[in-house]
Amino acid sequence: MDKMHLSAQLKQLLSRGYSINDVKHMLTAPKNLIDQVVAEYQQEHRSHRQNMNIQRQQAEYAMHLGSGR
Repeated sequence: MDKMHLSAQLKQLLSRGYSINDVKHMLTAPKNLIDQVVAEYQQEHRSHRQNMNIQRQQAEYAMHLGSGR
């Protein structure tokens, strides 16, 4: 199984509510490849959350400026 297919399967299973530990046991691929795909997914997820927090903070700041306080 190639890395791209494995990554897509991981995301699909996680979106269905499975935990990362469940997914690690369900996927059939070498352990090091699964670990690599999981680590990349987690990094992507952290980066996305960080970007969302920055956007939220910017929006709150803009609303604060617009309120005339």
